[in-house]
Amino acid sequence: MTTTAEKNPAGRPKVFVHLLPSLIAPGSLGGGVAVVVDVLRATTVMTHALASGCEAVVPCGEIDEAKAAAAGLPKGTAILGGERGGLPIEGFDLGNSPGDYTPEVCAGKTLVMTTTNGTRAILASLEAERIYIASFANLTATADELAVQFLKKDHGHPIHIVCSGTEGFISLEDSLLAGALVARLAEAKVPGYPEGARIGNDEALIVLSQWLESERSLEHRPFWKLLQMGRGGQNVTRIGLEPDIAVAGEVDRFPIIAELARDPLRIVKV
Repeated sequence: MTTTAEKNPAGRPKVFVHLLPSLIAPGSLGGGVAVVVDVLRATTVMTHALASGCEAVVPCGEIDEAKAAAAGLPKGTAILGGERGGLPIEGFDLGNSPGDYTPEVCAGKTLVMTTTNGTRAILASLEAERIYIASFANLTATADELAVQFLKKDHGHPIHIVCSGTEGFISLEDSLLAGALVARLAEAKVPGYPEGARIGNDEALIVLSQWLESERSLEHRPFWKLLQMGRGGQNVTRIGLEPDIAVAGEVDRFPIIAELARDPLRIVKV
């Protein structure tokens, strides 16, 4: 079994993909860099919130935890956001629709967030040395940061793309974003570091192939229509929030990098 300590002969880090948090072997993220993705919709919301002026996003696993975290912030500075079953949580300010996180709502605030899949995937990745948050909205900015910091500069940290999935199942949309990230890391111009040597596991190869095939199909249909086909997209459509899928499918809307800071735990724009 390949471990995070294994590198190619040039000593460069490799890129791994984990299709669900539950498929991450214990201890495998240690010393590495995690990139958490939940296209529909948590990491998309986080990207929008930070781009719209939120100072930070605090990820919480449970509803009561989120309420307590928000209550501990100065009065008037917290936004409670998130979902259960895809729908807004009773008593929360906002749900999990990225379009709701506008500059008018977010400027100067801290978003305290809990979701069924995305925030839990972040918390499941805490053993990684660094954690980034990615969506299609900040795809290129995230990929460029990873390529510069961890491939070109040869810091030696393996990169682990962690897909949140949907209700414990592998999701189409997260796999596509993982594939897009792998593609960009594979294409980065790094002397003496061939594309094939950068792939750390079969999952990375699978999502890369999926992404390259999907790119060809996009000549015939809008990208968001592809996202709508998966379990996550069907769930969002069923609860009447189909416009969220179109927003989640907007590529490179924001040139921002989102990273998890610690002590206290919070996601910030860097």
